[in-house]
Amino acid sequence: MPQFFMPFTEPEKQEQAYQELSGSVGGGSREPAERIYSMTWKTDGVTWTATVGEELRGTETKKIGRGRAATYRDVPHHTSDTVMAIFDGVPFLIVHDNKSRVWNMPIMAGSPSRVVRFG
Repeated sequence: MPQFFMPFTEPEKQEQAYQELSGSVGGGSREPAERIYSMTWKTDGVTWTATVGEELRGTETKKIGRGRAATYRDVPHHTSDTVMAIFDGVPFLIVHDNKSRVWNMPIMAGSPSRVVRFG
């Protein structure tokens, strides 16, 4: 796993930017090794993955046809929103740059199926 970083932020301002972002959304302040790098959760039938520094990506499994002829295929989803930080709690908070204006700010994600912390 990568070491903690904040996308689009100069190295000497990483910690300050994280603390300011945390304060603005009510996220908890954690030590760098306890901070979340990536998480996966499901909402509205789509399994989404948010990874710091990357765009939001998801997959939805759709059933095509009926009976024995039915098949399933994975339909990809994505937005142009870059994930800035992820804060754990109830709910988890995903802060992004809001390029697409599709998601609320921050995204309130329910119980994750996978959480990866910074190394």
